[in-house]
Amino acid sequence: MKVLPLLALLPLSLAAQTPIPSGNYKANSLGNALELRFLPNGTYELIATSGEYTIKDKKILFQPQTSSFVVEKKQSDSQQLQITLKTPPRTGADPRYLYIGYENAKGEVEYVCVYNKIDSLENIEEKKDSNGETYYVLESFEVPRTANLYLVDAHQAAYSKNKEVNIQKFPIGKDTNAVEIAVLGGGNSINLNGIYNPDKQTISVSEGNSSNAIVFSKPNDKPNPNQVPVASKENVSHWAHFIDFGKERDIPEYDPNKNAKEKAKAVVSVPKNLNAALASADKQSRLVVVFQQPDNPKAKEEFNDFFAKYKEEGSGYNYEEDNESPIYPYEFYLATAKDLKTLKAKGVPTGNQVVLLDVAGNLLYSQPATISEVASDELFTSNENVARFSTIAMARALDKALSNPKLPVKELQNIFTTFLKKDSQRVYLLAKNRPEQKTGDSNEEEAFDYIAQEAEDYFSNLKNPKGIYQMQLTPEQAIAQWERVVNAHKKDSKLDPEYAFLLSLNNAEANYYYRIFNAEKPTTTADIDAIAYLVKFADEIKAYNKKIEGNDDNYMGYNERLEKGIIEVNYGELSNQLDRIVFNDKKLFEPVKTAYKEGLKKKLFSADNYIDFLYDNNVDEAAAYFSEYYKNLLQKDSNLIVALDKTFSEGDDENSWKYYKMRFANRANNIAWKVFEEHKQNPDKLNEAFQWSSSAVQLEPENSYYLDTFAHLLYARGEKQKALEIQEKAVKNLPKAEFGGDDEKSEIQTNFEKMKKGEI
Repeated sequence: MKVLPLLALLPLSLAAQTPIPSGNYKANSLGNALELRFLPNGTYELIATSGEYTIKDKKILFQPQTSSFVVEKKQSDSQQLQITLKTPPRTGADPRYLYIGYENAKGEVEYVCVYNKIDSLENIEEKKDSNGETYYVLESFEVPRTANLYLVDAHQAAYSKNKEVNIQKFPIGKDTNAVEIAVLGGGNSINLNGIYNPDKQTISVSEGNSSNAIVFSKPNDKPNPNQVPVASKENVSHWAHFIDFGKERDIPEYDPNKNAKEKAKAVVSVPKNLNAALASADKQSRLVVVFQQPDNPKAKEEFNDFFAKYKEEGSGYNYEEDNESPIYPYEFYLATAKDLKTLKAKGVPTGNQVVLLDVAGNLLYSQPATISEVASDELFTSNENVARFSTIAMARALDKALSNPKLPVKELQNIFTTFLKKDSQRVYLLAKNRPEQKTGDSNEEEAFDYIAQEAEDYFSNLKNPKGIYQMQLTPEQAIAQWERVVNAHKKDSKLDPEYAFLLSLNNAEANYYYRIFNAEKPTTTADIDAIAYLVKFADEIKAYNKKIEGNDDNYMGYNERLEKGIIEVNYGELSNQLDRIVFNDKKLFEPVKTAYKEGLKKKLFSADNYIDFLYDNNVDEAAAYFSEYYKNLLQKDSNLIVALDKTFSEGDDENSWKYYKMRFANRANNIAWKVFEEHKQNPDKLNEAFQWSSSAVQLEPENSYYLDTFAHLLYARGEKQKALEIQEKAVKNLPKAEFGGDDEKSEIQTNFEKMKKGEI
């Protein structure tokens, strides 16, 4: 039986005056993976994506057939391999994120970054294909010849949490001396996520990080008797509307979400005084903008106009919400003469100023300006500036909290969590005590400070750089406060979800220290203790997450999971962190080894990684552990290859050998079944299909669907008794089948009955 891949099909009816030959038509514009199928019965299907899938814990793992690249062999005079890249518009194909891999003399794959191989991004040639579609060609470069070419588009990995990339291998042959590579980008395939509900027989599918899922269910075998089918369809021209839309202007717009939009609007009003503005900002999680305008006779009029526009439009729109409501990140207040003394005490210069305060009234930024000048510069009506001002506010909050050695641990934990959740803030640009990170030629008198340049660029919209708050926090203060939080939980006997959530946010590549100072954090024992905590409470974390997730079939993107407080722990990454700790400080080998062994006991870390860890740090212990590991392998089976298969099949992540086998078996079975359907009357053409099906059954011996395929091929070869035995086993295993609906299972039973009667 074929395990059908999930296709995104749009079945539609089609009537054309000129018949179109039936068949499959693929989009031939670069970067487009759409396929249009015209069927003999006068209908068509538009296919957006297709491929293979596997299922794990009800989660469907989609593997699109489309590739991010198209590789075409060419001819050149090069003694090496000449590479030319072309890209369609709007793919996001950036040479900085494109990597080319080739096999060196040792058979190892070496990668080069395209950006480092080309001389200039100015030498891009614009061309048009045979359809008049524009594409761009980068200048050619060379790498050593290789039998296989490995291509990586790491653009998405640059912004994702786990930095995962997809390496695509192309067998070009070592005699090839030139290739042309079309970079299709991420837009060439649809990133699908799915949840299968076996009880309801439904599949929920969403795209990318969207939480809006489409639920698919099988059509009801019994149609609704009250549903009236369409009798005919007819196109009619010159339809006359009863309403004259050209003349009538007072026709209400149909907007079913109008009430929801009105309810979603935030409370925006002019505060009575400065204290009221601060209190409202605290309640609404906003910043306070004060207009100090002692020398502006038009201040009141300008403020009223400015505020009326802000109330109507906000500082942009929240496009993540369905109603796209305006966002209101500020409380605006026009200072009176009585406020001037208070503002001066906060450090605000005299004269006309626009002032930014946090909810505690601390000065974050000031700039000489009138209200009309601020409105003209769009200082507070730009989404970009919202992020900049929020960064300044976070720098001030970190300063206040982390420089206070007596701040309660609970409050410390909260400020760290708040900070690490906001991964777009660049507070390191404001760190006055940032460890020196200059790069450049050692012969230069002064190396270039890239962070200072980044800060200048990032805050370029602010006209008074000297008025931007500078964070005074020192590295020593930040480390000491983090250690206070970690030490407070060392003796926990039960899971503190809020603390575990904080630890999960503090991942290696974006830990609190790096985020504050843009520098590698000095290694301390607190790093080991934090990992040990996540290892200790791994089971409790899993149960806690399950409780939050519930039985909701809808896919949750990372940001939504973050907001719900789900504790995302990558234990594979934690083992890498343990390796790094000892690499930085060999004296920490013993406590790291203890944490590693606890992770091994709970099957959170792999024995392979632990062996490598010991090998790098203590050869005697590595030899002793490997000896036990080897003996345990042989206890599973005296045949080492079989023993390794059993061991690696115990892994349960989607990149494990178990799932690699599953995908291979699924592919082998599908192709074998397709060949059987096409050539079942010609047994001579089924030999290879028989071998493929046999391999699928060898890898998944209890899979009813694979056994069904194998039985059919045996039957076609004349081995009818053997086929009956295999088909009977397929039927007996049906209660254990992890996927497939009643129809598929019923078909296997029906096939068994047909075989017994000789009707196949």
